[in-house]
This record gives sequence, structure tokens and C-alpha cells, in this order.
Amino acid sequence: MAFFMVGLSQVASAQKASSATATAEVLQDLTITLDGTLNAINFGRVSSSTPGIIRLDPNTSANDANTGSVTNVARFDLSGANGGVTVFYDASVTMTAGANNFVMTPLVVGNVSTANRAIAAPVASGSTVTLASNAFFLWVGGTIPQLTSQPVGTYIGTFNISAEYN
Repeated sequence: MAFFMVGLSQVASAQKASSATATAEVLQDLTITLDGTLNAINFGRVSSSTPGIIRLDPNTSANDANTGSVTNVARFDLSGANGGVTVFYDASVTMTAGANNFVMTPLVVGNVSTANRAIAAPVASGSTVTLASNAFFLWVGGTIPQLTSQPVGTYIGTFNISAEYN
């Protein structure tokens, strides 16, 4: 019995412990809001048999192709703490008019200044952007495939975008 008790005391003294520090950095609220003026992705009025891809360039209307004369890109304003933010958005948007539809592919660019839309860089979904002066701006245009005898109508879809701190 004495050997058994000595053996137990040696096993108990072999126990070791460790610990880790727990931390959390609390940042100001991250927001993403649709701009009051640039608040829709609008390709304009196009023909049901437009002969090529319709492109609404998010950087500048000078690079638009086959759009109507009155167009608009959407702008989303990110605000929060300076640093990295991951942006996620829909890879495609189904545009529907009744039973008819086609798919729009979003084109997204971004910059830390609203004055720099023309030189804003492409932003892929799932990529990181960096807020500076507590802001970052995203412009959204897109492409529509060639319309071949597309039924007439007003086609509408919803583009979804979100952001989270890294």
C-alpha cells in the first residue's frame, strides 16, 4: 500500500499548467451606407437588341459602352476606425422584368477619397481595403451581356454589399 501512495504523489507532482492572455480591441462602429446622390446602378435606356456587352464603368462614364444617355453608378461610403476592412458583395445580380431576366456582373472600385473616383482601384469581393481618415469609398457599375431580342421591360435587381473589420 505504501508503494501505491508514493506512486500517486509522484504522478500528481508531474502536472504542469500554462495560461494565455485574452484581448479584444474595441473599435468605433463600422458603417457602410449608400450615398444620397449616387444611389443606384442605372445602365439607362438600352435597345432590346443591343449588339454588344453593356458596360457601366465605375471609374468614369467615358469608358461606358452601349449604355443609355442617362446613367448612374452607386457609391457606398465606409466609415470606421482606420485600418483593414474586408468587403464582400454579390458576384452577380439577376435583373428581372416579370418572367424575363438577365444577369448583371458588378464592377467595383474604391479609394480613400471621393475626389479620386477616376483613379480608384478594382476591389474584389473578399478583399481588404484600408480606411484612412476613417473613410473609404466604393463605386459600383457593372456589365450586362449582349441583349439578343431581349423582351422589353424595366429590369430590376438588388446588389448587396457588406464590410467587416479584419
